[in-house]
Amino acid sequence: MLSLTSPSMAYIPIVSLYTILVVLSLFAAVGVGVWLWGNFLDRNEHDPARIRAVMFLMLSVTTVWELGIHAAGLTRGYTAWVSLFVAFWGGLDALLRFPAAHDLESFFCVKHFALLTLKTLAYAVGMAGFRAHLAAFLTVFVYTWAMPVLYAMALPMDPCEQVLRNDANDVDITVRVWRLMVNRHERRNCYVKCRGWWYRSLAEASDKSILIRFVLCVGSPEHRRFYTKKVRSV
Repeated sequence: MLSLTSPSMAYIPIVSLYTILVVLSLFAAVGVGVWLWGNFLDRNEHDPARIRAVMFLMLSVTTVWELGIHAAGLTRGYTAWVSLFVAFWGGLDALLRFPAAHDLESFFCVKHFALLTLKTLAYAVGMAGFRAHLAAFLTVFVYTWAMPVLYAMALPMDPCEQVLRNDANDVDITVRVWRLMVNRHERRNCYVKCRGWWYRSLAEASDKSILIRFVLCVGSPEHRRFYTKKVRSV
């Protein structure tokens, strides 16, 4: 018979108090995050590219976090693969198609709900000691289901803005990958777009930082010629 002062009896209220504190902290973090996200959207309402970039950063951080807790031994092996699968077919697919809107009964929404459910179940049964790592599971659970809310908040209010520049890009990411594999022109277009984005990003960064501009001029003759002409024109 267990005594009233046995460690197993004392462990229950301690775990309950710890769980309550974790849940309250997560809800507070979500509340602050939603408030900050709303302020950010108010300032960048008509800049979908910047909003997409920030959401891509969120996706990257959460994915790295999930791989990190797996590397620390908090989850079993298959959870990392589930995380990468959901991040690719779910999160990355949604960001590539932002700000296009989709009906709740569309394949896009049904697919994402199924992926989020799969991820939640994978972590529910894949924690290496559920009680010991309850905080990690609750953290993953909260931001997994909070991300779609932030995505919905980011969609433009004006229906005219809820479209992509090219409607042909509003396709599932698996279709995009297939096109890249079988179509040489698609690969060429993708390369040109990625290269243009990279050079624009470098140009913006160099305009804001003298150090980055110096590094670019040292490492790239093309950038050095560009800035030399720019200085002469001024």
